[in-house]
Amino acid sequence: MAYRLLPFRQYDENDVINLFANDTSDAKPTTNGDGSAGVFVSIKSGGGNFSKDPITYVDRTELSASYDHVKNQYPEVQLKVEAASAGAFAGEVVGITLKQTLEKDENEEKLLYNPVKRDELQAVLSGQAVPIATRGIFTLTSDAFDNAEDGTPSCVPGTAAVISPATAGTVSGVAFSLLYGGVATSVTGLAHVGQGGTVTKLTPDHVVGTWIGSGTRSSVGPITDVHAGAYGVLKLNV
Repeated sequence: MAYRLLPFRQYDENDVINLFANDTSDAKPTTNGDGSAGVFVSIKSGGGNFSKDPITYVDRTELSASYDHVKNQYPEVQLKVEAASAGAFAGEVVGITLKQTLEKDENEEKLLYNPVKRDELQAVLSGQAVPIATRGIFTLTSDAFDNAEDGTPSCVPGTAAVISPATAGTVSGVAFSLLYGGVATSVTGLAHVGQGGTVTKLTPDHVVGTWIGSGTRSSVGPITDVHAGAYGVLKLNV
């Protein structure tokens, strides 16, 4: 499954928000998108209105059964988050998703009718509230962070973690010493600028945490490790 989080983590349940649904859902467990676990999210515009009913029933025929002459509505949480925009300030980031938001399993079967399979996939249904951690220690796969210009992982221990200037919902690493003065950009950002993109000037206001470790996973024996490759250990604090 598309899971950007590895098992090693430390966090307090009091630092987890269970109020918001991810506005994006992944089509299948193997889809690596903004609905995955390990995505850094922000409040969607208009998605933090507590005057709305906690749950609204909507027409979602792609998720529930549909029959002629019958109105079959689907319950959906109205408070919404989405992948944090590229180069977002730390104050705009709510936290990191702990579960994947899914509609169907790998066999195209709707998970609405198979709650056991949904729990096995460590997922929530589209429209359900997803747990979002605001602080703690998390191990991220290479899908969750950028590489440096030379191809090495940007999650260098002791450097600052910032929302990627190039890819929404992911993070990059940049030396703390470069943040003061407001002119630093991550190596990914520099590559983006070289292609005519927007310059992202990173400051201490962009820092969402500190990289405290990194490593490499490799397959052992005949079994292929789906998360083989670089990983980083992040101390998150937003």
